[in-house]
Amino acid sequence: MNAPATAPAAIESANPAEAGGPVTSYARAVGALVLGLGVLGLVPGVVTHYSELGLYSSGANLFGLFRTSVVSASLQVLFGLTVLSVSGSVRQAHKAVVFTALAYLLAGLSGAGLVVNATRSDLVVNVASNWLHLALFAVVLGGAVRARRKHVAQLGVF
Repeated sequence: MNAPATAPAAIESANPAEAGGPVTSYARAVGALVLGLGVLGLVPGVVTHYSELGLYSSGANLFGLFRTSVVSASLQVLFGLTVLSVSGSVRQAHKAVVFTALAYLLAGLSGAGLVVNATRSDLVVNVASNWLHLALFAVVLGGAVRARRKHVAQLGVF
């Protein structure tokens, strides 16, 4: 008699080595980075023109360069906490990191006015913010692909 096939979720939870694998480690690093950027986006001194920090529209800049608002910083915190909260599961960590990368792509394209129906007046971006979002998209997604390949090479499953 053949043994029943093991479900992917069972494989994932059965291997304790995965908890410290490349995908989950990378997800924790991304989550911490995104969370840190969000928190810094609300700290006086790190944010120049802090008195102009608004809920949506804002004249405040993170590090004097990247436009920020309460909503954008709060979204960063939310994304960071989400990635950190699911970083114990390989598949969920990978999905959360990819979703975060895609959110950065959307933010960069929206800020540049390349997304249909995106109203620039509602976005708190500048050229530096657009480039930062696009760079974060490339780095986060590229790292997710690399971490997944390394995970498969080390453990043989994903």
